[in-house]
Amino acid sequence: MQILFFSLIPVGIILLVFSVNLVKKTFSGNIILEIPYTKKSSEFLIKDAGVYAIWHKGTYFRKAPLGEFKPEIIFKSTGKRIRLYSSLFRPNSNDGRKARMELFRFSAVPGEYILNMNEGSGISGFEKTLTDLIPAKKVDPDKYFLQVRVSQPRIALLVGILLIVLSGLFITGGLVIGILARQIFTD
Repeated sequence: MQILFFSLIPVGIILLVFSVNLVKKTFSGNIILEIPYTKKSSEFLIKDAGVYAIWHKGTYFRKAPLGEFKPEIIFKSTGKRIRLYSSLFRPNSNDGRKARMELFRFSAVPGEYILNMNEGSGISGFEKTLTDLIPAKKVDPDKYFLQVRVSQPRIALLVGILLIVLSGLFITGGLVIGILARQIFTD
C-alpha cells in the first residue's frame, strides 16, 4: 500500500512540470508587434487564427501612461474594429529593470491589422485613480512600448493554476500518506 502512495510523488512532479509550462505560455507568447509609445499607429500581420494580447512594457518602478491612451485594433481589409477584452488577472512579468503587463485580449483571424493608440483611457476609473495615487516618476516615453503577443485562452491559465495546486497535493499527499500508510491501513 505504501508503494501506491509513494508513486503519487513522481506523478505529481510530472503534473507540476506540465502545468508550469502551461502557465508559462501565458507570459511568453511570441511578439508579433512592438511599437514605442511615441508612435501612435502601426500595422502588423497575423498568420494564424487564435487568441492574442496587448501588453505594455516599460521601466520597472515607473508610472506608465495607461490613462492617456486607448488601444484600438482594426482589421485592415474590412475596416472593422476588433473587440478588445480587458485582461481578467492582468498577468505581468518583470526582470527587475523592465516590466510587462497584459492589458487586453482579442481573437483574430489571419490578415493585416492596424494598432492605433487613440486619446482616452484604456483602463477603468478605479485603476486610473489608483495609478494617479502612486508617487512614482513617469516613465520615459521613449522607453515605453506596446506589444501584440500570441496568447493562450483564459481557461488555460486557470487550468494551469489548478493543476499546480493538484500536483502539490499529489507530492505532499503521496509523501505523508506513504510514510503513515502502515499506521493508517493496519488490519
